[in-house]
Amino acid sequence: MEYMKESADRSPGHILCCECGVPISPNPANICVACLRSKVDISQGIPKQVSISFCKQCQRYFQPPGTWIQCALESRELLALCLKKIKAPLSKVRLVDAGFVWTEPHSKRLKVKLTIQKE
Repeated sequence: MEYMKESADRSPGHILCCECGVPISPNPANICVACLRSKVDISQGIPKQVSISFCKQCQRYFQPPGTWIQCALESRELLALCLKKIKAPLSKVRLVDAGFVWTEPHSKRLKVKLTIQKE
């Protein structure tokens, strides 16, 4: 009777990912982080676009219910105004980081990058 020797490339307490075969620590899904990210969308339900009103004459942004506020581009106040527009769907996830993505100076779009975590 011969005993099988444990291969050197596997460390004890690890399993293979059921999708790609990478050695990982056991978890409830038995899937590595990369495969899990490709299968599960935690941003589902969060709007990808919102509209913010801007007055060209007074250079102010509309803050509901009825005030206009003056904000510089890429300022904290403008970021807060953008985040208020998507506040309700963000209650299901944890907001880790938020910031503006650079766009052309003549562009009328504001792009915000959000980093979220599932709670």
